[in-house]
Amino acid sequence: MEQVLAFTKGAQLRSLTLSDYRSLTIQPFIQDILNRFVASDNLALSIASAFKNNAKVANAFFEFDLDNAAESFSMKEPFLFPDQDPVLGLGFCNTQLAPFLENEGMERVQDPANWENIHRLLHRCGQATFTYEQICEEFDDATIALLDKLIKTWVVREQSMPERFKLPPAPGVFRLQHAALLYRTQTTGLLVDPHLHSNYGLDKLNRDITRAMLEGYVDGILISHSHYDHWHLPTLMMFPRDIPIIVPKVPQRSITCDDMQLRLRELGFENVIAVDWYAEPVLIGDMAVHVLPFYGEQPLVPGYDTPKHPTLRNWGNTYLVETEYYTSWFLIDGGTDPMGAMVDVAEVVRQRFGPIDQVLSNFQPLSYNSIGTDLSSWGLDIIGTLMSNPQIFSVINKEEGDYLSTLGPKGVAAICKIVDASACLPYAHSWTELGRYTQHDEPLIRETASELKHLGCATQVIPWRIGDGYLLTSNGMARCPAFYA
Repeated sequence: MEQVLAFTKGAQLRSLTLSDYRSLTIQPFIQDILNRFVASDNLALSIASAFKNNAKVANAFFEFDLDNAAESFSMKEPFLFPDQDPVLGLGFCNTQLAPFLENEGMERVQDPANWENIHRLLHRCGQATFTYEQICEEFDDATIALLDKLIKTWVVREQSMPERFKLPPAPGVFRLQHAALLYRTQTTGLLVDPHLHSNYGLDKLNRDITRAMLEGYVDGILISHSHYDHWHLPTLMMFPRDIPIIVPKVPQRSITCDDMQLRLRELGFENVIAVDWYAEPVLIGDMAVHVLPFYGEQPLVPGYDTPKHPTLRNWGNTYLVETEYYTSWFLIDGGTDPMGAMVDVAEVVRQRFGPIDQVLSNFQPLSYNSIGTDLSSWGLDIIGTLMSNPQIFSVINKEEGDYLSTLGPKGVAAICKIVDASACLPYAHSWTELGRYTQHDEPLIRETASELKHLGCATQVIPWRIGDGYLLTSNGMARCPAFYA
């Protein structure tokens, strides 16, 4: 049987921008501030002491007034709002292999024009239908050298051509890993916030959803916001350059939020769509995609609820997918912030669309004072996010700093009642094995169901596992296994 190149079990990829490298550079300094603050409970003293201990980095990237350290501490504007923020590298490894095999690699990209070739290469490998020889015929020597590195590190390997994966044909929505969803009708598929072969995955998953399994099922992609667990450039480059991708409209690129439309065009995508909230729907096949506001998940707490720079924001969209079979509104990590609240958006949704068939949301309550003081357990995007409102350090790990930036079970239940949702489904609760609940699912499902009952709301919470579909049957919508037996 002919051998084709495909991503392997355990393969993980990541991209690094200039802002990412800067975040890595400043991370030890920020960690030093947090460590000192935990010990002293004095933010001004902690900043001043950490400045002395990390003088080179601190003076290069930050400014503060010694007489008013806690209030004045800020990253310098050229780093908060970089004029240029190129993608500088592609990292890759296989977590299934023993560390002593030294299978990690990093491709540093000096010429931005090379990203178009890397994009095409990842797309070809993701399809799992091309041999090594066929792929090499398409590319220059530099791209073939990268392919050889991916093979050497067991990120891609020659394998027997897989049979076409067959999803249940019924219309509905499929729960992929973490925040990724796949909407389907009889003819069209929309992929949401995809993360495939990614660095956020667990190291030792026995089975996972691969790019090859989605071949033929994706006609468009929706991106909610630029936090790493929703915005994974290597995954997006596994799809063709002409695929429609809807992204948030970002007024100004910042360390907190990438200009997603510009970024994708830099990587060779040709059909990137960014429209205002409440614009006319974007039509992809027989699906109408309504772009709606995203409020919440900003680094704010009482007393520090206004960032120093109003445009330094985690810009995003929620989306309502309208088909002849169902209407589905997914809220990602929505909640409340000074610009607005998702419960107010729900009122508009109810007026415009009537009762909604499905609401999908992260059920976890997130407070930025509760992120902890060990930055090694968080993505680089958290470093950038904290820089938009560094005074939040003063309430980290303190109960009085509580400020829910996401909905939590109470908020989800309130929105379901407003839009008269038939069903409510959890998602964006991290990664796990196919066919299992995530570690957070079951208690949050119980709590949300209890809140709905308390409100007298008839919305049904649907317990579904990673790899399940919520699909149209002869008896209405129902959960069923899809990506696992």
